[in-house]
Amino acid sequence: MASKLLMLTIFVFDLIAFGLAIAAERRRSTAKIKQDGEDEHSYCVYDSDIATGFGVGAFLFLMLSQIIIMVASRCFCCGKALRPGGSRACAVLLFIICW
Repeated sequence: MASKLLMLTIFVFDLIAFGLAIAAERRRSTAKIKQDGEDEHSYCVYDSDIATGFGVGAFLFLMLSQIIIMVASRCFCCGKALRPGGSRACAVLLFIICW
């Protein structure tokens, strides 16, 4: 049951990261050109930038899922490895798919 719970947790975190990445893409900053009142220069004024926050959130969820996979699989290098079978195959698959 623990491996199913792990798979579900990683799937949910990756799904949240995907949603945040899509939201970041849809909320990209837009600029408007304004004229300077005193000089004859123009400059850009950007609206609020929430896309960066969405992108950082997506990155953090991906890193969290990566850390969970590394801990569950015992980092593939530290300590006694998981026995060959479904749990190890699932950990390797999630590790590869994550990146």
